[in-house]
Amino acid sequence: MRKQNKKQGNARAHKSGPNFSAQHLLHHPETIRQFIRSARLSSSDTVLDIGAGKGSLTFPLADQAGKVIAVEMDAEFVRFLRAKAEGDPRIRIIQGDIRLLRLPKEAFHVVANIPFSITTPILEKLLGPEGRAFQRGMLIIEKGAARRLTQTEMVDPRLLLWRMHFVLEMRSVIPRTHFAPPPRVDAAVLRIERRERPLIPIQQGARFVGFAKLLLREPRIAAVHALKGIFTPAQIKASLKLANVDREQTVLSLSMEQWASLFCSMLQHVTPHRWPKG
Repeated sequence: MRKQNKKQGNARAHKSGPNFSAQHLLHHPETIRQFIRSARLSSSDTVLDIGAGKGSLTFPLADQAGKVIAVEMDAEFVRFLRAKAEGDPRIRIIQGDIRLLRLPKEAFHVVANIPFSITTPILEKLLGPEGRAFQRGMLIIEKGAARRLTQTEMVDPRLLLWRMHFVLEMRSVIPRTHFAPPPRVDAAVLRIERRERPLIPIQQGARFVGFAKLLLREPRIAAVHALKGIFTPAQIKASLKLANVDREQTVLSLSMEQWASLFCSMLQHVTPHRWPKG
């Protein structure tokens, strides 16, 4: 392990003034160890550390993975990281906004304490078409956001689409006092894992969003009624049976598998002019 230069150690813990990036640096040693251990990395893995800060995750990650790509926008943090990582072939430091950077083309994982204010854009990038090489992630985000992303009942078509291709799970809660500066609320670990077999065809994402938007216009009505604008009565009966959906079951209570089954039934049995627009 490198001995930290005193001059480097004086790099600011966070920006003075308002924390516009909503970057809260994780500093609790045991939390860091547990978080990295839970990522289950191997020496052949490429790992993306988004919002690397002073490298509290970057350097321990390099001891577990084959390659670490640390992305940081703040120039002072970048200088600190580059000085500390000098001569280490396992670590690559990139200065820039993750929203504007290209993701790796080879298979990669993400283990990161991401800036809370751009949680949604980061997820859109990783879980959308650009993240085709993204395999698995352990992200530290606000606890409330982690709950919304993993709750059973959903009204967000975009989130439904993500869960057709990925499994999202809220793991441990991290107290706000484990960060500097501390956020206003506690954080949580969000585990993301690509499904071995997506529930719907990858190329049908836009059509699925249109389908979900139509059904979710009235999420508390029975699915049998929500489907009437798309399916014929005979098609509804057959599709509900195939998806194991009860006639009284609401749209809001549909499982991921039921959503996928109903959508695939539409693709197979309904003429395209009746499909909802994206």
